[in-house]
Amino acid sequence: LAMATLPILSFYLSLYYVFPHKEDPLMWSGGVAVLFANIVIAGYVVSAFSEEDDDCLDERQMRMQQQGMAKGDGDLAGPRVGAFKQRTD
Repeated sequence: LAMATLPILSFYLSLYYVFPHKEDPLMWSGGVAVLFANIVIAGYVVSAFSEEDDDCLDERQMRMQQQGMAKGDGDLAGPRVGAFKQRTD
């Protein structure tokens, strides 16, 4: 809803109230509309990255429990390298 209304509303408000006496008010108003569209997109991106990934973590833990693995064992936790390798001899 914000992506459709905010840029259009900001365009017309800046066209008639903020930049009516400029040499090219359409250009200035279009710039303001683009600015507000980018602000809305940035808000969507920030909200998407701030969500938790509970579903992914829960699935991984359920699979490890079903396979009888302790937490952190198996390929799901990642490969073992260096000091974290387990000796098999």
